Amino acid sequence: MKKILLTAGALLAWTSCAVAGAGGQTVAIPVEDYKAILERLDTLQKRVDQMERAESPSGKATAAAMPSKLAKDVETIYDTLDKVETKTLKDRINLGAELRTRADFFKLKNDANFGGAGSVEHNDNHWTNRFRLNLDSEIRKNLLFTGRITAYKNFANSDNNAFANDSNAAHLPGDSGLKLDRAYVDWIPEGMPIPLALTFGRHPSSEGPPSELKENRLRQSTYPSLLFDGEADGVVATIGLERYLGWKNSGIRFAWGKAYQDTNTSVSYMDNAGGMYDDTNIYAMFFETEIPGVRDSLLVLSALQAADLVGDGTYVGGTGKADIGDMTLYGLHVQANNVVDSGFDLFFSSGLNKTDPSGNTVTDAYGRPTGLMNTGANTDEHSGWAIHTGLRYNIPYKPWNNPKVGFEYNHGSDNWFSFTWGSAELYNKLATRGDAYDFYYIQPFNENLFGRLGYTHIDYNYTNSGMHLGDFGDSIAELDNLYFLLDVRF
Repeated sequence: MKKILLTAGALLAWTSCAVAGAGGQTVAIPVEDYKAILERLDTLQKRVDQMERAESPSGKATAAAMPSKLAKDVETIYDTLDKVETKTLKDRINLGAELRTRADFFKLKNDANFGGAGSVEHNDNHWTNRFRLNLDSEIRKNLLFTGRITAYKNFANSDNNAFANDSNAAHLPGDSGLKLDRAYVDWIPEGMPIPLALTFGRHPSSEGPPSELKENRLRQSTYPSLLFDGEADGVVATIGLERYLGWKNSGIRFAWGKAYQDTNTSVSYMDNAGGMYDDTNIYAMFFETEIPGVRDSLLVLSALQAADLVGDGTYVGGTGKADIGDMTLYGLHVQANNVVDSGFDLFFSSGLNKTDPSGNTVTDAYGRPTGLMNTGANTDEHSGWAIHTGLRYNIPYKPWNNPKVGFEYNHGSDNWFSFTWGSAELYNKLATRGDAYDFYYIQPFNENLFGRLGYTHIDYNYTNSGMHLGDFGDSIAELDNLYFLLDVRF
């Protein structure tokens, strides 16, 4: 039996060090390390041979003949192999991780869904954990991979959020399973007449500008967060324009993705037979550049259309699905960091949305036909708008690791709608039809750990914030939230 184990060990060493090229890749270790492994295995084999010659007539090895160091030597061999394999993995892909623990203290007043005028609802102890595993690799000089896997859950809770879907599964707390947040490849073809990059996979489409200010990190997404904040699958083509315009970091992006794909659950490659609805496709175009003459700045112009939005009556107790129409959004985002070396980071975003109802409806919980921002048989077109602005000040006080303080404000009109279902805030702040005020203080403890203390107040002037189904009404609801979080990144 020992011969089998040692032979397997030798084969494993030889396979790990010499035969990895069978898959098109070669793993290399220093020659002296390879020889040392083989010499150690040869020594162990000789010891086993001595043990077998010293066996008693009963076929059992005597205790005196069994070297006490044998088990430790075997462990050393396998530890060496594990280190070689781990180093090889790290050479090919970079790994990082994040852990966030957050406590929120909510108070909701006058909400129609929780008792109406005069009602007050509390959640004074809402705790969540969010774990992220970050991956990236330079496969080749013109082929890059980036990925992020997330587990996000409430403390001691396995219930899923009723509004969770494929565009926000990694950004709303649910069960403790891992969700694919992003996984995409950037390919820069060689020999092209124009600077071109193709991005395909699960997009970097969540936590876009200016979210990085509040999140205390570098820019995370292509798209400004006022219009789109969530997880999306598709393809993006980026054309670099800096050589033509002379503006730093300028380019134009053309994006296509699917927000909903109609699939037969029993035959996964077929559409549902006789369905009343098509796939929801998203088409978008973005122009971005650094503002000429303004260091560390960003200007983004956006246009986006979601074609064949699907209405699903089951989310409010009704039945059936239907194509309810198209939604078009336009946006402007301007941002500048450390303006004239003042320590202030400033931003301003604006958005416009316009509906094009198809006339199809689904049935809501009250038996009413409901369409794209309409209730009943109405097929009216609607337009809405929103702004989002704010600032952050970097306090130059090194004994406290240069903390930061920030304020944000956003306002949405009665018919405002944005695709921000994956918002980091549980109440989808940027979809507010009304006014939202957000204050926060960031305290870095070291380069890996920081805390954030924040307070948010929202006045909901109209109902159905964040919903594209049904009409709206006046509202006097208010939300207050005080929270604290700790974030570790390594």
